[in-house]
Amino acid sequence: MQALLIDSSIYIFRSYFTLPEKWHAVDTQYPTQAVYGFAGFLLELLKTRRPDYIFCAFDESLQSGFRHQLSASYKINRELPDKALAFQLNACRQLCRVLGIAEMASDKYEADDLIGAVAVKVRASGIQPVIVSRDKDLTQIIHADDLYWDIGKSQPKNQTQLEQDLGVGCGQMADYLALVGDSGDSIAGVPGIGSKTACQLLSHFPSVDAIIEHRDQLQDLPIRGAGKLSDKIAAHQEQILLSRQLATIVTHIDNVPSCEQIGWRGIVQDAFALFADEMGFGENFNSRSSKLKQRQLSEMGAP
Repeated sequence: MQALLIDSSIYIFRSYFTLPEKWHAVDTQYPTQAVYGFAGFLLELLKTRRPDYIFCAFDESLQSGFRHQLSASYKINRELPDKALAFQLNACRQLCRVLGIAEMASDKYEADDLIGAVAVKVRASGIQPVIVSRDKDLTQIIHADDLYWDIGKSQPKNQTQLEQDLGVGCGQMADYLALVGDSGDSIAGVPGIGSKTACQLLSHFPSVDAIIEHRDQLQDLPIRGAGKLSDKIAAHQEQILLSRQLATIVTHIDNVPSCEQIGWRGIVQDAFALFADEMGFGENFNSRSSKLKQRQLSEMGAP
């Protein structure tokens, strides 16, 4: 049995930037193409995967999360959504509710943290977490029996397959980002240390802590430019540790839903039809959602 844990923003913004502003909310006249695309994405997922458990995590901690308290420059390149985009993001959360899908956002924790924390509870219940994302940051929470699924690019991958692709252990991803940086999140790396060098370092040492501790041994490693690595690590030691902290996903959060609470509850058909009308979708999704509802009733043995 599996639980789909979805990094919602990626799939919302994919529709936001690629679909035309063809649909508009009846009351506000705000465009709703992101909601339209996300609705299609979720309906297809419900149809093809038929999940027993499903959870959508959202980001609402921009400029208010705990990482911003650690570093004023964290995600400084991100702008808060304007009213039109904020409307669509809120509507996507409402969409989840009428589709019977558990969802959550936090002003302290990011979607990655919420997914990581729910994954802990899912594993404890004997359910296999399937992380639905294309964000490599989330690979750090993958355990031996988990799956990571970049929908549209590949089939779900296990830990061994991911590590072959990444060149480092899943559990080393935060250490890797601490060395190379993450421009998307404004996390600084070590100047002069790129992906290849970081992977080589982490093949010899399990973490940046071990690299720092054994700095005097770096010059002897079979790595190009090894003679200068010790000085680079020493000059940026505090930054490395801060960057690793910023890149590390929190997996213990008290108020995330339990495995029972993320069980798919089925589409609330009347509420979904009303929602689709309010978003200006017309009849585009009503037949698809109705078929899903009928299938669910049939599987439950309803008359």
